Amino acid sequence: MADHEYQPKYKWHRTELDENDPPRETDWMGTDGGLPIGRIRKELHGPTKGKWHWASWYPRTHKGTPPMPNSGYADTARLATQKVEERWELCLRVMTPRN
Repeated sequence: MADHEYQPKYKWHRTELDENDPPRETDWMGTDGGLPIGRIRKELHGPTKGKWHWASWYPRTHKGTPPMPNSGYADTARLATQKVEERWELCLRVMTPRN
């Protein structure tokens, strides 16, 4: 691993939607404690084949308008992870905590 490569700050695990859909190496969800922060998955078909789609979620513990964009594509899983984590931290900074 290169020294300059992004190191995830949050916990990531393979996505398991239900008992009929086993976890795969191409689909991951991130969490901050018990809060879901986003998901990344590798595109296996179509014009974005080989890219990693990232989608960040906003903290339900906060209110206000989440910053956009909240999804996109990256060349690697590590870059997609970074995008989700950076967007999560931006939400925590710019949104208002609920009382």
